Amino acid sequence: MKITVLGSCSGTEPMPGRHQTSVALETGGKLYFIDAGENAGYASYLAGIDQQKTAAIFITHTHMDHTGGLPHLLWNFRKICTLSPEHQAQMEGKVIQIHIPNLSVFDGVMAMLRASEGNYETVFHLDPHLLRDGVAYDQDGFKLIAYHNHHLGEPIPGLPWLSYTFVVEAEGKKVLFSGDFRDFSEIAPQMEGCDLVFLETGHHTAAGLCQELKDSGIQVGKVVFYHHGLAILHNFESELAAAKAVLGDQVAFSNDGSVYEL
Repeated sequence: MKITVLGSCSGTEPMPGRHQTSVALETGGKLYFIDAGENAGYASYLAGIDQQKTAAIFITHTHMDHTGGLPHLLWNFRKICTLSPEHQAQMEGKVIQIHIPNLSVFDGVMAMLRASEGNYETVFHLDPHLLRDGVAYDQDGFKLIAYHNHHLGEPIPGLPWLSYTFVVEAEGKKVLFSGDFRDFSEIAPQMEGCDLVFLETGHHTAAGLCQELKDSGIQVGKVVFYHHGLAILHNFESELAAAKAVLGDQVAFSNDGSVYEL
């Protein structure tokens, strides 16, 4: 399993060398995106990641720093088909699932794409799904389970939650992507036994989360911080040192382009 951080920044003002949150996960000959911040399509393509292998895109919540690159990523899928007959043949009849907590956002993205050239006519098919708690995807040895969190508060009764944490299981490994969350207690139950956990720092300090993890007694493998907020972006080395003072070399801070393999 290969995980590439395409965008390591939270929803701040534009930052040199950093883009907003997106991760590409390659396993079993398939490609999956976790969030699609502004740089998802551009960075994955230039990194040599084969976008035509995309099986599904999963959006933790629909804030712009997690969805701003979704239209361009979907546009790339169509554009790549025009490069050669071989590229088109590879995408012919393909179904790409998109799991998102608010389908009206997907509808808006599609309106934008259809208003561009070609009415977004494609040889492949986009299959949108409303994200809910539980197993969202379980195909080809890749399983993703969604757990709601309180980043966007509680939903109106009868409506789905709007913000999620994901746990991925593949190749005998378990990886957690926190998404944005309010309290450590919301994600703690899902962290136990994870080989790798991605924790956001846009709303937390890395050292604080490390201390909560240490105090909890939860056993995890490597801890990678992403979705960096201003505290880390302005004091990267000192914040990393503070986190490592708690959990040592178990901790890493991601950059755009950071790669992790399991």
